[in-house]
Amino acid sequence: MKKILLFAILLAPFEIFSQDDIQPNESFKAVSGEKTLELQFVPFGDNPIDINGIRARWFKENGKVFRLNLFLGIQSDTNITQQEDSDLDLEELRDKDFSLTIGVKPGMEKHLKGTERLSPYFGWEGDLTYRTTSFKSEAQNGTDVNYTKFINQDGFIRLGFNAIAGLDVYITKKLYLGTEFGLGASWTKLLNTKVKSDLDGFEEPEPEKRGSSLDFGPNVNAQIRLGYAF
Repeated sequence: MKKILLFAILLAPFEIFSQDDIQPNESFKAVSGEKTLELQFVPFGDNPIDINGIRARWFKENGKVFRLNLFLGIQSDTNITQQEDSDLDLEELRDKDFSLTIGVKPGMEKHLKGTERLSPYFGWEGDLTYRTTSFKSEAQNGTDVNYTKFINQDGFIRLGFNAIAGLDVYITKKLYLGTEFGLGASWTKLLNTKVKSDLDGFEEPEPEKRGSSLDFGPNVNAQIRLGYAF
């Protein structure tokens, strides 16, 4: 099903380009006062229709555009590591992984004249991302089931700023595909790791500090944006 949907997305521009639905004095592109909504996906990845964020844009005068990208990702996985067996006095044991990622990216764009269907732009984008994780593992001690929980082994807070350049290609009136790349810097603070347990005699250790990193350089967005102006 995913392959069929991907084929349809790639084929759509060739079908739509053959249609002539533009009336005199109408524009393919978004104009001042309009808004756009976009979905971002990776057409050549392992999961090509995974949605990696939703972006809204507000078009102002003189090609100026305010944009806001939002991402909310929640993942929860459970793996049974021991099957229940009353004859052997075995309880069911599980490992549980959980992660929550929240991303907010405000920015501004300046769109150039381009062509009837092509809208190139440059601008900037901020990045504020928070991620928290936990891993809980159960173990049997006699007839008791106890757990040990590791918090934020992969958790972080990221602050970043990018200079960006990109383009939108309108495949029909107000419907476009787009891509972009950028140059920027980001500071990532790794969250302290905590360990909790209900084992008898367990003393919770002090949170383990994991440091931070600073990155600077070009970054290419491998995602394709599909958007519509209204």
